[in-house]
This record gives sequence, structure tokens and C-alpha cells, in this order.
Amino acid sequence: MPQNDEKLIAHKDFAWITYNITYGLYLSDHTILDPFETEVVVLCGILIQNLESVTTFHLRGARRLGMTLEDVEGLHVCCEKIAKFCHVPVDKVLRVADIEHEVPWE
Repeated sequence: MPQNDEKLIAHKDFAWITYNITYGLYLSDHTILDPFETEVVVLCGILIQNLESVTTFHLRGARRLGMTLEDVEGLHVCCEKIAKFCHVPVDKVLRVADIEHEVPWE
């Protein structure tokens, strides 16, 4: 997270909203969506924005939650099809296979 914190240093309000509202209230409330379902929604929402570093973070997170490599790749393919239909590039994000070596906790 230090790398992300450095990017937000000039935007402390955005950092506060990200940590306390987005992750603190919305994504941590599992009364409606469980962690697995939440990660599917978040990963797809971030991936289709072509956000490289955040997508990489959530690709690892999806795998660490127990999604199979094949399921995560399937989500990626679906997002690409939607992006192509909408004429939106998703050329910056890595594939799950590219980050597989980063998945194990050390």
C-alpha cells in the first residue's frame, strides 16, 4: 500500500474516502455480497477502466480468495468483450497468469 499512498499524497481527501468509505464501509460489508462476490464486481469494474496497478492488486486478491486461475481469466475475457463492444481499450492490464507467481503469501 505505500506505493498507492504515495500517489494520493497530494489528494488526502481522496485517500480518506478510498480507505474509510470505499474499502471501510462499502467493500467490507458482507451482509449483501460475500467477499468472493464483492471481488468479482470490483475486479470487473476496475479492469474495464484499464487501471494497471489496481487491477493487478485485485487479480492477486481474487486468486487469494480462492478463485481459480481459469475463473479469473474468464472474467477478464468477459470484460474484454464488453470493452470491445463499447470501444474501450483494456490494453494496460496484466493477465492473471502474469501475476500468478505473486499470489502466494510469503
